[in-house]
Amino acid sequence: MDQIKFNIIIRKPKYPVIVISAEGLYSSFDIKQLAKSCISSTPIDAKSIVQVIDSTGEEFWYSPEQYVLSPGFSFKKWTKKQLIEMFNSSSNAKNQVQEYSTKSLSSKRLEKIIEDICELLKE
Repeated sequence: MDQIKFNIIIRKPKYPVIVISAEGLYSSFDIKQLAKSCISSTPIDAKSIVQVIDSTGEEFWYSPEQYVLSPGFSFKKWTKKQLIEMFNSSSNAKNQVQEYSTKSLSSKRLEKIIEDICELLKE
């Protein structure tokens, strides 16, 4: 694993980020954790990429074949509701018997929700 060169092209994600793997969700707070999470992740549903969501809700794509992370080309931003539903239905939430509250979403900033989820994933 030390020989792998992890690359980020176009621009870096804003930390913390959520990495969506077939095994579950990972949170990363810096480039080292992100590289480790991406490299050890498996794409879901026969996709060729691993999705990474940064703290602005922007989707990034990690290509396991090229070891490259780049902004997703669908220009899709995740919503608060989508992020919470993804976390609450994840194996992580089920294993930890945790759920992120969907109450008063309008008063919570997207960035704060992503930060909270990343903290829950860290445990």
